[in-house]
Amino acid sequence: MPASSKPETSAIHRVLIDSGTDPKLIHPAIEEIRHLSGQNVITAIGAQITELRSDVQTQITELRSEMQTQFTALRTEMKALKKFTWTLVSLLAIPMLGLLYKILTS
Repeated sequence: MPASSKPETSAIHRVLIDSGTDPKLIHPAIEEIRHLSGQNVITAIGAQITELRSDVQTQITELRSEMQTQFTALRTEMKALKKFTWTLVSLLAIPMLGLLYKILTS
């Protein structure tokens, strides 16, 4: 509830007057109610922030795990491609060396 510049016209003020509350206690009581309401809002927002922080941390952890899995798969594929590439280079080197030998000996 937003702070009112005229607390004496609020519903809380009217209820307290109608209930016979000491007029000196009405304004402090209204201010205390406002303060407690603010604390409740702050507590609720704090709980939401904590929950969101936990959700973000969980998502980051899951993303990190997924990325590590993908990096491991990529490393495995790169190793296989490296072996395949060296095999092809070796297979091409033999005829090239033979051709070079022919050129040099002729």
